[in-house]
Amino acid sequence: MEDKSRGSEVDRASAVLARMAATGHVLGCGEGWFPLISELDRQLANLDPAYGLFRVGRVDGALVFDAKPSVPELAAQFSALIYVTARRASAVCEVCGGDGELRTIHGLAEVLCAAHQAAAERAESRRLVGRKPMGMVSDQVP
Repeated sequence: MEDKSRGSEVDRASAVLARMAATGHVLGCGEGWFPLISELDRQLANLDPAYGLFRVGRVDGALVFDAKPSVPELAAQFSALIYVTARRASAVCEVCGGDGELRTIHGLAEVLCAAHQAAAERAESRRLVGRKPMGMVSDQVP
């Protein structure tokens, strides 16, 4: 059976992607946050259809939405809407959109649900298998 929700989340983010393509930038967060950023884009575009969007991503597990209104008088409203959305994102799994919390896996901070945390930990463990500790040249014991 086809996962129709995945396609609809990408469709919901299409306006954001188009706005970012116009500035030469790309989307840098997981699909679980697409509904949040799509709603934020809609709210900002209602205030200022010509606003500039320069970055959507994640830094230290937090949503970053770098937008600039074309009318400076809207800056405070933009900041407030972005702040509220970033706070909401701090409790939403970046992968699936379910309930999540900030988790750090091998130095990477992300907002994940328990299931996606476990999957990320398994993937990172598999990646690390077979790697030699720093400074080791061979398997021989000195």
